[in-house]
Amino acid sequence: MKRFAKTALDQARQMRLRMLKQQEARNALRVLADHGEISSVAVKRLAREDAQERLGNVRHALWLELYATVSGAYCDGWLPDSYYLEEVMPRVNGISHHLAWHGATNALFFDHPALPDVLYTLNGRLLGRDYTALTLRQAQERVSGLVVFKADRSGFGKGIQTLDFADLDEARLRALGNGLFQPVIQPHEAFGRFGVTSLATLRLGTVLPQTGPPEIRCCYLKIGRSGQQNVVAHNQVRVAVNWTSGATDVRGYLSNWQPTDVHPDTKAALNGFEVPGIAQAARLVRELHSRLPLPRFVCWDLAIDQNENVRLLEWEGGVVSFAEPTQGPCFTGLGWDRLHLGTSVAQKDKTGEQERTSTTAGEVPRCEASRIGRQRVGDERG
Repeated sequence: MKRFAKTALDQARQMRLRMLKQQEARNALRVLADHGEISSVAVKRLAREDAQERLGNVRHALWLELYATVSGAYCDGWLPDSYYLEEVMPRVNGISHHLAWHGATNALFFDHPALPDVLYTLNGRLLGRDYTALTLRQAQERVSGLVVFKADRSGFGKGIQTLDFADLDEARLRALGNGLFQPVIQPHEAFGRFGVTSLATLRLGTVLPQTGPPEIRCCYLKIGRSGQQNVVAHNQVRVAVNWTSGATDVRGYLSNWQPTDVHPDTKAALNGFEVPGIAQAARLVRELHSRLPLPRFVCWDLAIDQNENVRLLEWEGGVVSFAEPTQGPCFTGLGWDRLHLGTSVAQKDKTGEQERTSTTAGEVPRCEASRIGRQRVGDERG
């Protein structure tokens, strides 16, 4: 009976996730259409064929259609967000996908100068970076001034607050729950270009291939909106970044997939910006993933401080929805789009190495003909 109940519950969750992902893609396509970017009949047909033939189910077509609409061309080998959540994430990350939910593990996994954590609250105790238990008074002798508290399992920019550590008392500390404290990081002056007070976040995604060192597969900048204390997922500006040069793409997107060439509040141009410290950031994420070879796909959220030092703000099991249409296909050569067949992840993925033979393929621009004209940073491995 328990097994039956668990199976039924898992199936219900799966169905709900599928419906949510379908609706998310439809909403994004609607926003793009409102801004003059409408997918053609040929693209819709090719997406359905690709979803059925390569990914095993036509329900993934909406995300492929969304990717093609954003990209302006159709790329072989894309991983739809729906497919990634259903088939890829459980197999390549498994339970390791959620290790980052517990902030106190950071110092255990990453004993690195780039980690800015100074204190942890865990199960009613206050811990130093070395896991020494401290009283509040002892902690206040070590830490003073404004700090940022990040609650465990918050995510998406939620559960973050800035407070004066000297003002904390026992009751307020208990009310915070489990989480971590970091100093307030002053951003590099270059980010002043965007005219917002929240700390811009550079996200890089790394994967572990079957053998060999970690590889960078995606990179983009997340910029907050006016009046925000920190960047939040439901209301941000994202723009792809070349992780070799640090150059931003020609345009970005709001959280609802509305395309924009400028920051919507300050009108600062997104194109023509070069992220400082990009080489250091690329080296750092490869090193950090080497220290934690458990999840195979990780996204690292970094800040570049006023001295051009790279600081690790947080990390999580990887996400694909923005990187794939703006830089992808990001995961070719891994075989991850064949996982629904039960084949080994070591099997080389051939789908990204040759064009499809669909009858509609000739009617649809391929990646090389992208109207965006971006540099395809997804082709620059490692």
